[in-house]
Amino acid sequence: MPTTAIVLSGGGNKGPIQVGALQSLLEHSIRPDFLVGTSAGSLNSGFMAAHGPTLPAIPRLAEAWRSATRETVYPGNPLTVAWRVLKGQDIIFPSDGLRRLIVTHLPAGVTHFGQLKCPCFVTAVDLQSRRLYLFGEDPGAPLVEALMASSVVPAFHPPVMYHGLQLVDGGVVTVTPVGVAMEKGAKRIFAVNVHMGTEPLPPAHGVLKIFSRTLDTFTAQSLFQDLEAAAADPTVELHYIHIPAFSGIAFDDFSQTDAMIAEGKRATDAYLEHPQPSYVAPARAADEPLHRVPGAREYVPRRWR
Repeated sequence: MPTTAIVLSGGGNKGPIQVGALQSLLEHSIRPDFLVGTSAGSLNSGFMAAHGPTLPAIPRLAEAWRSATRETVYPGNPLTVAWRVLKGQDIIFPSDGLRRLIVTHLPAGVTHFGQLKCPCFVTAVDLQSRRLYLFGEDPGAPLVEALMASSVVPAFHPPVMYHGLQLVDGGVVTVTPVGVAMEKGAKRIFAVNVHMGTEPLPPAHGVLKIFSRTLDTFTAQSLFQDLEAAAADPTVELHYIHIPAFSGIAFDDFSQTDAMIAEGKRATDAYLEHPQPSYVAPARAADEPLHRVPGAREYVPRRWR
């Protein structure tokens, strides 16, 4: 069997959609040799890698998302938020609750990448060098720090300071890190994207919506380029599963977990009934990074080399 990777996108509180997608993939006997995740996808990837990418882990992952609440992930009220903004603080929300959620739902004793039951790679972005960083190559790298670094939303949560790096959400640069899976040798990739897709959108109106669409456009470029590379060489099979449901939900609404899980499973079941794989070129060896830190490496996508 070809080396199989499951790639999970960013998506914030739409992460439960990926739980249903994972359930569907496993029910169809699609078990990954490794996982790749960004942001919410890094939390799901890390959890599955820690518990083992099998069906018995799905109810545990679902329960982890059910325990997430606005008060835990985005604590405070409008007055405390306004005060932090007026005081010029680096954050709007503290990240203590997010860290507790991660620690609580990881298996006891699993603290480093070398203890995972399945290899896992997660991305983060260093605000100082403005580069994408990759966790998962060093077995001694701390798992919780990597998952926090990959998932803290810039300005919302404080960056993770790690060996001189100022790390934030990997989705800032690559929202669906298909390129990482290719460079790690995957020959069959199932990429589950619960964030923006490639389809055209209606015109944006209003200052805030135009600004938001502009930011989305920046982060979408890596996805476009990875998917466009799929036609280059028929040696790697890419299954791209875009699930755009719940696109209008507020970022701090965690009340739709069960409905999201159900939709993720339904959409992935429907795709797997009539799969439409595309193809991507094989990855070449990574260039020597410009800056090394323990547990993380500067990741330069092959399209930018």
